[in-house]
Amino acid sequence: MIYSYSAKNLQGENVSGSMEAKDKVGVARALRRQGFVPVHIEAKEAASRKADGGEKEAIKQITNLNIRGIFDALRGVALVDKMMFSKHLSVMMSAGVPVTRALEVLSRQTTNVRFRSAILQVAEDVRRGKQFADSLARFPGIFDTLYVSLARSGDVAGNLPEVLALLAEHQKKEHELKSRVKGALMYPLVIVIAMGGVGALMMTFVVPKLAAIFEELNVPLPLLTQLIIGVSKAIRNYWIFFIILLPAFVFLFKKLMAATYGRSFLSWLFLHAPILRPITQKVNSALFARTLSSLIEGGVPILDGLLITRDTLGNLYYRQSAEKIYEEVKGGGSLFEALQRFEGIFPGLVVQMVRVGEETGSLGDMLKRIAEFYEEEVNSTTRNLSSIIEPILMIVIGAVVGVFAISMIQPMYSVMNQL
Repeated sequence: MIYSYSAKNLQGENVSGSMEAKDKVGVARALRRQGFVPVHIEAKEAASRKADGGEKEAIKQITNLNIRGIFDALRGVALVDKMMFSKHLSVMMSAGVPVTRALEVLSRQTTNVRFRSAILQVAEDVRRGKQFADSLARFPGIFDTLYVSLARSGDVAGNLPEVLALLAEHQKKEHELKSRVKGALMYPLVIVIAMGGVGALMMTFVVPKLAAIFEELNVPLPLLTQLIIGVSKAIRNYWIFFIILLPAFVFLFKKLMAATYGRSFLSWLFLHAPILRPITQKVNSALFARTLSSLIEGGVPILDGLLITRDTLGNLYYRQSAEKIYEEVKGGGSLFEALQRFEGIFPGLVVQMVRVGEETGSLGDMLKRIAEFYEEEVNSTTRNLSSIIEPILMIVIGAVVGVFAISMIQPMYSVMNQL
């Protein structure tokens, strides 16, 4: 059968033509043997039929947003979805499947409407001759600067399948790191929510009955007891306002934390709190090393890599330090010397291993080793975190229960003393 094809050479130039082969895979393998990267392969007799219908179908799939599509647009694309996309695209391209064909197959496999629409638009752009990385850059909410930069290096070097495999591994490690931290924080969060629920029930049902008894006995109440009874009355009488104001409070709190001063306060707290400080250092050191290592291995220049790495760090102090490190390296300094100025937030091990990596010319590999070490450290720390937090939570719960009990029992003792 005769197939028409479009492909790119190692210089990124578009080439097209026709070839006789058994199937599309045979055409793709032949093109790769000749040093070309297949972009689109199609049987000649199907090309004319598909020209109009395929484009209409793609547009139909993109614009046909239902309720699920709106929900997907609001919640975004999960890191796991992008990881599986990168992995599967790498495998399919390595097997000789053209980029456009691989993207169309992967668009049917994802259940996220927003992600499917983006993949189909990328496939359409590539079919029209646009670079793969440039197509991805149209969707910054899905494909971040790290992803686009590595994809662009793969386009230029002609090793896009290998770069996509590197991206998939990076996303896997990032997902595991974040999952461990979230899992460790889930236990204290559940306890705090449970405490709040029990407290609300006590204020709604128990305290009013005790308050009625105190009122009948005409007992002088201590200030703490009066305060608790006042809060209970406010909750019972104005509960509808609390329900209305709660979403507004959550919204304002999120806005406050998203502002510069809010993020600065949270970053300072996480970097100085006794339990949170070691976890913050290890997580950010692992992210810094893993991201910069992936970028260097993917062929991205170190200065560009430092800027991209800066944007992946969540803690404001680490972002600011990465910015200053970039400026120093840009001015001709070494990465080791720049990191050495921030040993207060980057552990000494990071600084010394970077020095060894620069001296031996294996910076990318050394950064990868740093990332693996601190990822394992985070894993170990989060496993033991519950045993550290549990006694603290018990003390807090005991203190709250004790204050409540004293405030309610003290008036009863006053009654007994008057008898």
